[in-house]
Amino acid sequence: MKSLVCIVFTCALVLGTLPSLADDKPETSHLVFVKEYIRELTAIENLRSSSEKQLDQSEDRESFSNAVYTFTTVQLELRSQIAVLKAMRLSAPYDDLIPRLISIYEEKITLYQRLIDISSEALVDVPKPNVDYDKLAAEVPRLRAQMDNADHTLFYAIPLAFATLIDPMRDSYDHRSHLIITNAERDELIASLTGIFGAKLDQKAQNYTGGAAAVLLGGLRSGHKSADDPWE
Repeated sequence: MKSLVCIVFTCALVLGTLPSLADDKPETSHLVFVKEYIRELTAIENLRSSSEKQLDQSEDRESFSNAVYTFTTVQLELRSQIAVLKAMRLSAPYDDLIPRLISIYEEKITLYQRLIDISSEALVDVPKPNVDYDKLAAEVPRLRAQMDNADHTLFYAIPLAFATLIDPMRDSYDHRSHLIITNAERDELIASLTGIFGAKLDQKAQNYTGGAAAVLLGGLRSGHKSADDPWE
């Protein structure tokens, strides 16, 4: 797990940045932000698990109907998450993190809309003469690849989300060895992640939400001391 965290932290350094949200909102508590981020991961993971069961149990026409329902539900959740994030603000050096997340969520909403459109076309009883169904089917893998790319970009933002919890103050060894949260607050975050994701956190092949949760959990279980631990 430590090696995974190191790799992701390194990759995060090469990411481009987005303009900060220009407003006068007070800075959001970093703990509140991370709790919201975990809530968002949890919501998407629950939708993903539920949709997989529905799609596995459906056939032909029903599968397209379930796809429309699932993709629409995910869109609604992403819009809800965007609304919450737009009410938040982080100061430098994390000021671009929330705008980055919002931008990627908006991109995913657009991709899901196209998948909804394609699934809706497949639901018609009689094929439309002016619709190229083979072309629509060929578009789906490209959309999935774009969705994967968006998830990969989100994955590289995870270390920054955890880094917001690291106290900028250095100890006597010139190390940033403490978090800004107490042991009780750290335990609460760990319980949130393990309670939802459970054994998925130990899987080698991870989807975006599972991988994100695993990286956050690795950071919380790292060698950083909590805010109520003694300083050296």
